Amino acid sequence: MSEIDFLSEVSLFSHMKGEDLTQIADQTRRQQFHEGEVIIKEGAHGSKLFIIISGRAEAIKDLGGKSERILGSFGPRSYFGEMALIDDLPRSASVVAKEDTHVLTLEWDLRKEIEQSPAMAVELLQMLSQRIRANEKFIRNTLGSFLPICANCKKIRENDDSWTPIEVYIRDHSETEFSHGICPECAKKLYPEFYKG
Repeated sequence: MSEIDFLSEVSLFSHMKGEDLTQIADQTRRQQFHEGEVIIKEGAHGSKLFIIISGRAEAIKDLGGKSERILGSFGPRSYFGEMALIDDLPRSASVVAKEDTHVLTLEWDLRKEIEQSPAMAVELLQMLSQRIRANEKFIRNTLGSFLPICANCKKIRENDDSWTPIEVYIRDHSETEFSHGICPECAKKLYPEFYKG
């Protein structure tokens, strides 16, 4: 299958005119990644969009870290890496090939393309909306929508009825790390001899 025919079946490009699709197809390159190979590294800068021809990949937050988690899975005709094209920020997650995976890569001036093809903007907005909903669901499932908290010491009651300091609970159930300081009110109360107003 040619790049043009393949791209016409990818939702992001499916509403584009033939000449525009041809122009984009001419900018693509085929690339292969082996199982376990990192396609995108979290925190890296990049301007490539990836479209899977065959194989499967997963988006993973904190790859190799203690709070590693899978954010999503991609199969044929799925695309990823578009966020960096929109906001010019570092990659928000790593993407790893879960089997031998062939992709089309595209270095692309997305803003210019959106101006020429408003239907593409609608597709991107729908995709972003789905990701936001998935993140909200993940947060609810991770932290829970209702947390029993001690009115005095602010510990959280776990499912096994043990009580955990709130900062430990949040750290263990999310990517958040805490640093400690002391607010002015507590400094005045606890260390009045050292407190300077």
